[in-house]
Amino acid sequence: MPDPERNKHEANLHGGYGRLMLYAGWLIILSVLVYLFGNWEKTRINPNRNVETRIVGEQSQVILKRNANGHYLLNSSVNGATVTFLVDTGASQLVFTPEQAQRAGLTPGNSYYVSTANGNIRVQSTVVDQLNIGDIELRQVPAAINPNMDGLALLGMSALSSLDWRQTGDELIIELAR
Repeated sequence: MPDPERNKHEANLHGGYGRLMLYAGWLIILSVLVYLFGNWEKTRINPNRNVETRIVGEQSQVILKRNANGHYLLNSSVNGATVTFLVDTGASQLVFTPEQAQRAGLTPGNSYYVSTANGNIRVQSTVVDQLNIGDIELRQVPAAINPNMDGLALLGMSALSSLDWRQTGDELIIELAR
């Protein structure tokens, strides 16, 4: 004859495991969704985390996609360190935060004043030994370290003037100047 107390105990035991599996399943689903949303958001902010390069003839072209805010951001290598830049044609030079400069091994030089949209500020000169934008390599690029800046580095005209670039639709196409 079946023991009702034993059956009740087994039902509670199985129900507990079932509930545990249900919670574990929901936790896995939520974790995957958080991961996917995080990647989607990163791509929306910087669609050029992995810069696209194509070869046209003998020339390398870097294709940057505009982000959701209408700006061109990209990850580049500065002396071997990864730095995220905002393409800024209004900036005279490459401009780095002190933290970015330190990570890239940039040596601070003379201090001088520059005029910005936020007024006159003091920066320090430096030189980037090697800047890689996709397959495009620039050497000995003048730059500045701005102690008042945080966030993204600026890809300014000291680098952009060595390049040919054009905007087509939502893409910025960059190649070495001929």
